[in-house]
Amino acid sequence: MPLFKYKAAGSDGRITEVLIEGDSETDSLGRLRQRGFTPLESFGQVETFAKEKSLRFWRGQGFDACDFTNRLAPLLKSHIPLERSLGIIAQGADNESYSRVVNDIRKGLHEGKKLSALIRDHGNRFPKIYANLIEAGEETGSLTEIVVEIQRFLNEKKELRNFLVTSSIYPAFVVSVTSVVILLLFTVFIPRFSKIFLEMGKTLPLATRVMVGISDLMTGLWWLWLILIAVIAFLISRIRKGGKIADWWNEKLLKIPVLGELLILTEISRFLRTMAVLIQNHVHLLSTMQIAINVILNPEISKTFSGVALELKGGAKLSMALAKSGFVPKHALQMLSIGEESGNMGGMLNQVAEHYEELLRTKIKRLLALFEPVVILFLAGVIMSVVLSIFLAILEMQNM
Repeated sequence: MPLFKYKAAGSDGRITEVLIEGDSETDSLGRLRQRGFTPLESFGQVETFAKEKSLRFWRGQGFDACDFTNRLAPLLKSHIPLERSLGIIAQGADNESYSRVVNDIRKGLHEGKKLSALIRDHGNRFPKIYANLIEAGEETGSLTEIVVEIQRFLNEKKELRNFLVTSSIYPAFVVSVTSVVILLLFTVFIPRFSKIFLEMGKTLPLATRVMVGISDLMTGLWWLWLILIAVIAFLISRIRKGGKIADWWNEKLLKIPVLGELLILTEISRFLRTMAVLIQNHVHLLSTMQIAINVILNPEISKTFSGVALELKGGAKLSMALAKSGFVPKHALQMLSIGEESGNMGGMLNQVAEHYEELLRTKIKRLLALFEPVVILFLAGVIMSVVLSIFLAILEMQNM
């Protein structure tokens, strides 16, 4: 979320410069007025938060919502007041950035603001559902229970992310080594041997000529690789900005065998988990759908849920409304229907989400287990082809 800077007058008449986050300048102005400030001058969007993120390597890790919740939950469960809990967390913060965020929230509580509103002011540092859940806890008087539920949700999400990162380390290492070996073969090894063969003035075997041609392409036309890298970087930047290219890419990505299935499973499991947390914490169903749809990153999947709210307003059951998406598995819809009938929709969604998260882990493990030998076999095939081409050339010279 962008950060905007204003010169504003506080409720006590003092003029100060204020930094506040918002989806747009209009949104940030509304947030500024909600905090009791009267805007006097706008300095526009600033890069303070982006710079803060870029300097984390040197100053230590910045604010982490999961770590913050892990510290807050046990304090609230011990019946320590919220304001004092925040003070304890701020004192035990590991770095200045972390302490500044917590103290800012604590200061807002002193000013009479709700915790949910303060979290929205720091929206880019918290998951999208965080403020909505806190608001539900404030309205129902079950803030402690809500924070404990958020703690579980964030820890499970972090565990899944850590699993993906850890599982990708060895395959990434194998791919890196394979790329370096192939690069050295075609840019150092083959050119030296091809020079010796060509100086003899004899026609090389077809296999050797193919390898020499690939080597010449990699060394003589090196500028083509720079152009290719630039084109790929340009396409990635355009995809991130959205538009027709991004729409085309997101559509094609889902159709790639295996990878598309994993992407769909990732999005749907995150969607179901978010719905489960929200419903179990008594968030209104329409609000639940709006928040859950927002956590879906792929727009091709997200837009298939655009009509769910109208279906629910028309009296349709949630399972029937989600069935029109086409991406929600039939098993999930059946379990959700049972949950609707038994009055335990949140609990059933929770079980379904756990099932698909475990299924996702299993598929990733199998894919990585298959990926490693495939890469090794590919490297062995390349090396064998190079050795064979050189061996044929040596035999050709011996027959001269």
